[in-house]
Amino acid sequence: MPLNSFLLDKVFREDPMEVFEAFESIQLLFVVKSHILNFGKREAIRKTWGHVKNLRIKTIFVVGQSHNMDHFLDWESKRHKDVIQLNIEDKYENLVYKTVYAFLSLSKLNIRTEYVHCVDDDRLVNAINVYDIAKQNIAPSDTVMLGFMVNLSRPDRSMTSKNYISLEDYPFLYFPSYIIGGTILTNMKTIHMLSIGIRHVRLIQIEDVYIGMVATAFQIEMRHHTGFFPYKKPIEMFSDILSSPGYDLAYALLRDWELIHHYENIEARR
Repeated sequence: MPLNSFLLDKVFREDPMEVFEAFESIQLLFVVKSHILNFGKREAIRKTWGHVKNLRIKTIFVVGQSHNMDHFLDWESKRHKDVIQLNIEDKYENLVYKTVYAFLSLSKLNIRTEYVHCVDDDRLVNAINVYDIAKQNIAPSDTVMLGFMVNLSRPDRSMTSKNYISLEDYPFLYFPSYIIGGTILTNMKTIHMLSIGIRHVRLIQIEDVYIGMVATAFQIEMRHHTGFFPYKKPIEMFSDILSSPGYDLAYALLRDWELIHHYENIEARR
């Protein structure tokens, strides 16, 4: 008997199948968790790493709900056909639901993609490097997640913290190992396994820790990769990285993307 009940037919404002109706087999799927207000950041991603000509990639954005903004999102969704909106208030405490329902819907629709990369909308991603690392480290038969892994992390018991976890919700001294949420790289077999596990592991609000709990309970391997950074890196290092956070403003992502290609053109002429 499942511990958690997630009703896919009621949680989405529109059927996710509409986002994937023209979905052909691709190499890399980006699942980007985005706040509903971050219209500019989503547009910047579409113009930069979310659209790379050298790869068959697809980028989808998972957002929550805000009654004052839903009509703007409706326009964005109709224009780009890449937004999945939940009927859940878009706030930090509900971030875990974006990942949970993204995994459940991908598993149900059985998306044809070689790899899935879960990303936060404040990251600069090197899509070519991500795909190459996935090919080298993740076989279709593997149940594994790559990313920046955290070990021996302790629950925050401070009631004023946004990451507060009560003893009732999590009575143990340490969290299991987990991969920070904006760096999970995996395949569809693992997504299917996580989708099963999500129904049987008690939900906590810290999204990346929760996915780590599910992975541990269902013996999904987690591997650390140094190419995923937990802090912002200089753009001169772009050719060596997988992703870097810290892009809280859309213009910063657009600016650095242009600078990266400027540097690449200079190197190509040498």
